[in-house]
Amino acid sequence: MFEANPGTQFPSGRPHVATEVTRPSSSVQRIVRVFLLDRVPRAAMTSFRSACHAPPGAPLRARLSPLWRALRGALVVLLGVALSFAPSPLAAHEVPKRVTVRTFVRHEGRIVRILVRAPLEAMRDVEFPLRGAYLDLARADSALHDAAKLWVADGIRLSADGTPLPTPRIAAVRASLPSDHAFEQYADALAHTTGLPLSPSTDIPAQQVMLDVLLEYPVASPDVRLSIAPQLAHLGVTTSTVLRYLPADGAERVYLYDGDPGVVPLEPNWWHAASRFTVMGGEHLLLGIDHLLFLLCLVIPVRRIGPLVGIVTAFTVAHSITLVASALGFAPDALWFPPLVEVLIAASIVYMAVENVVGARLERRWLVAFGFGLMHGFGFSFALRDSLQFAGGHLITALAAFNVGIELAQIAALLVAVPVLNWLVARGIPERAGAIVLSAFVAHTAWHWLAERFTTLRAYAFTWPTLDTAFAIAAIRLLMGMLIAGGAAWALSGVMTRLAQPKPKPRAGALLLLVGFGAACALAAGLSAGPLRAQSSVRSTMAGVYTAEQAIKGREVFAGSCSGCHTVASHSGPVFAARWMGRSLMEFFDYVSRLMPKSGPGTLTEDEYVWVTAYVLKLNGMPASSRELSAEPTLLKTIRIDSTAVGAGVRSERTTR
Repeated sequence: MFEANPGTQFPSGRPHVATEVTRPSSSVQRIVRVFLLDRVPRAAMTSFRSACHAPPGAPLRARLSPLWRALRGALVVLLGVALSFAPSPLAAHEVPKRVTVRTFVRHEGRIVRILVRAPLEAMRDVEFPLRGAYLDLARADSALHDAAKLWVADGIRLSADGTPLPTPRIAAVRASLPSDHAFEQYADALAHTTGLPLSPSTDIPAQQVMLDVLLEYPVASPDVRLSIAPQLAHLGVTTSTVLRYLPADGAERVYLYDGDPGVVPLEPNWWHAASRFTVMGGEHLLLGIDHLLFLLCLVIPVRRIGPLVGIVTAFTVAHSITLVASALGFAPDALWFPPLVEVLIAASIVYMAVENVVGARLERRWLVAFGFGLMHGFGFSFALRDSLQFAGGHLITALAAFNVGIELAQIAALLVAVPVLNWLVARGIPERAGAIVLSAFVAHTAWHWLAERFTTLRAYAFTWPTLDTAFAIAAIRLLMGMLIAGGAAWALSGVMTRLAQPKPKPRAGALLLLVGFGAACALAAGLSAGPLRAQSSVRSTMAGVYTAEQAIKGREVFAGSCSGCHTVASHSGPVFAARWMGRSLMEFFDYVSRLMPKSGPGTLTEDEYVWVTAYVLKLNGMPASSRELSAEPTLLKTIRIDSTAVGAGVRSERTTR
């Protein structure tokens, strides 16, 4: 691994985390450990015992001398532990905090080609030859192939019709400049990777080199269905991958994910989507302790099958409504909405636990479960949004399967909780006292969650809506959602009359709870300060994603740090449109933060890169709004670069300058 100078600026512009990989102990280290951790402690203990059993009339020096030897031995032992277990300086590697990997997968007849571009600084345990501070390209071929094998080829598993393919052939490896744009299109990336390498005289800092790799897999038939299991998360603390799949006779599919996504069918059938999302739904509920505690609060005072079925059915119907609506893009898109939902989920657990303590009114329990189920559905949807890309064209199947997984896990949890509660009561624990104690523990835990989540929520800026046509449309949508929820509650009331004893009638307080939640949804729609998306959760830059103040600051940063190497023309008009239209803003922000300014990539602060991004959007005619642009990757991935006034925006900016 090449050594980085302390003052080196990395392309990402963000701090790096140093991790240590301990090498196997040498024979000298083992001898030192035996001596320091065995012989010396024994001698120290012998000296301590001698001091303790010294004759009563012995001189003070005779008494203290063994104690001093024991203390000295203990210090030697501590020093030995530190020296023998501390990793060697050669074992310390710089691990980038954030790594972006670009991948193309192309199925061409009986060959599958995979093109990968990743930063060389993320590839450790390989000695790269240096020429001063630069990579020695004349002697780097062998090391580059080793890095491609160890860090890329060994980290990608490809299967055809469920059968793992053999180890790929590394068809081409080359080093590239960080400013190279070949990986924007597959054809350019293939030609670049298989083309002439960089000149050996090229001066390129080792930490800024990009490694391009071409892998080839033979397949038995051109009609096989491919699945890929990337395992590249170890390249950085956070590894983001942009994977583009190009089937021989279909449209390009783009996958954006962090870490390792598991097995991803590139051409999923409906049963692939169903199985994947069923497991995902079950895992989400069983690993979500807040949802499990809410279910526990529901069943503590209700252990009879009839009322329990009604209550759980109401909860299921409610969270299914908001889960589907949110996954389809009908939920507010404001940054503070997910933290708000987390606060409300914690509040729902506190409410249910307190109600159990003071005395639950079982005849309206189902309606309370229905109202709070609407909030939990939003919570379920947040875990689903980023994963819907793996469903292919089977969106409805994925939504249904995810919901089925949640219900199966919910039933499994109840099949455990109800018998255990009944067993405890049968063993002599007073029913009322046990319910109070258990609910008090749940309320205590949920209260701490509520306080922590509310603190997080307060960090977000709330913006009052603009009373325009977009707000009216959003309000009408949510009023329609309230009517759907109210209709579902009315239909469930008929079921409850047959399942619960005595027959329940919705009380005014419970109905107010439902209406209050609907009003909260309407307010959330207004505060989101923008139209909700019916077709998908992706926003357009034409909807306004930055403030005018951010664009002004970005213009100052661009003029002071970037204009010497980058021009306005290179980041606006047809040039910008050809490269970036239709892509996520995350890709453009990552490009800016890695390569600008050219004289010192990554030397600006994260806020300055956000401002430059806002300025470039303004250059291309994309309007400002009252909401600030953030560097949060989750947000940037949901914004699509789109413009209908590229030329006009550029001319306007140039005239104002």
